[in-house]
Amino acid sequence: MAKKAKNTNNLIQKVTSWQVVIAIQAIASIALIALLFRLNALPMKYLLILIALVVLLCVGTFFLMKPSSKKGQGNVRNIVGKVVSLILSVLLLVGSLYIAKGNSVLDLISGANTQTTRMSLLVLNDSQYKEISDLKNQTIEVNNAVDEENMSKALDELKKAESSIKTNDVKDFEKMADDLYSGKTPAILVNQAYYINLEANHENFANETREIWHYDITETVKDISKNVDVTEKLFTIYISGIDTTGPVSTVSRSDVNMLVTVNPKTKQILMTSIPRDYYVTLANKDKKDKLTHAGLAGVENSVKTLENFLGIDINYYARVNFTSLIKMVDALDGITVNSPVAFTTMHGQYKIVKGDNQMDGNKALGFVRERYGLANGDNDRVKNQQRVLTAMLKKAMSPAIITNYNGILNSIAGSFETNMASGEITDLIQMQLNDMSSWDIHQIQLSGHGQSMTGGAYMPNNKLYYMIPDDKSVSSCTSLIKKMMNGEKITVSE
Repeated sequence: MAKKAKNTNNLIQKVTSWQVVIAIQAIASIALIALLFRLNALPMKYLLILIALVVLLCVGTFFLMKPSSKKGQGNVRNIVGKVVSLILSVLLLVGSLYIAKGNSVLDLISGANTQTTRMSLLVLNDSQYKEISDLKNQTIEVNNAVDEENMSKALDELKKAESSIKTNDVKDFEKMADDLYSGKTPAILVNQAYYINLEANHENFANETREIWHYDITETVKDISKNVDVTEKLFTIYISGIDTTGPVSTVSRSDVNMLVTVNPKTKQILMTSIPRDYYVTLANKDKKDKLTHAGLAGVENSVKTLENFLGIDINYYARVNFTSLIKMVDALDGITVNSPVAFTTMHGQYKIVKGDNQMDGNKALGFVRERYGLANGDNDRVKNQQRVLTAMLKKAMSPAIITNYNGILNSIAGSFETNMASGEITDLIQMQLNDMSSWDIHQIQLSGHGQSMTGGAYMPNNKLYYMIPDDKSVSSCTSLIKKMMNGEKITVSE
């Protein structure tokens, strides 16, 4: 028994020896430094300072723990040194986990190369059917004439979930929607991208139905990025704002369409908003329709459509779900937005005052969604979207990016993606941290006049509202972007 206790004491002494304790601190220090190098977001001058600090801490704790020839005092110093070293090791490991998580999120949101097709089983909001098992022995409607391959995959999965469900093939989306509303069918299975066709006779279809089951089909798409040195060369990002129940990669209409042109040398940013109803030639159809409908063929189709329309190159895209706005604004600890008018939002009933407004995520979402309470409707809404994005950029370029870098990244995981490489993103962060420059941000908006007509590429037989482009505003926009491409500084009059 005494021998066993002696062996245990010897083991404890070995584990808690100063050599082991300092080794743990050294390993934790190396891990932190390695992860910081991998992240590549800190400027070298800050990284060298941090490395020097970590090395000094290791040296300091080493001398504290190193056995002394003086009895009593040396033992106390040795114990204090071990305690300090262990505390520092814990802090270094926590920091390493924090950085590793940031690296993981950055890898997740960057280099986007997939798109998702969501096949949704829909019922009316007031339907008695709450889940797929409630449709046992029922007959639902599908449309096999369109998107046959994806529909076949979804039906296979549906049969696995509830084998007794039968299907009726209806080759007309409008009839499917009518049958659902009239009760002729309890549910319909449809590609979420085709909600546009279901809304032909039911404008509020998306809000009057609910999903009780879905199947996601994800595929790899080609890389359409036009890479440049983002710290030296001008680049343009297409921002697509969507509002879907699926992942951010879901093929869907784009409710927000914005170009952000960045010149890192002149420190100027130009935001160009394009109305969702803009009447443009869709790249995939070679026919005119609403810009928002370009997204039905994937984000790359929206990019190509705008490149053709404006005669410019778009280097990257970013897709944002509305839920990410709430999370990101909150991660920035709120933003300040200046509104030219006072109004109350329909979403959330937030009171907006004329002048500066402090906004959390929910209030910001209400602000950018509002159009009915504004004099110029959708035109004013896109201006408000620019105001919010400007406020977010200014806050993100402040010291907030240092104090809550990880929180900002975590806030957009799952609801934001871009085909920019993670290295390009960290290059931009590093550049901003290095000089902490203020940016000159300008906003413009393409304008036009509204017109109801038939003949759109996706719904040729339906009379829809379109915005006919104003050639002068289009010319002004392209002129400003080309000036920035030539390295000139721009000015934009209100």
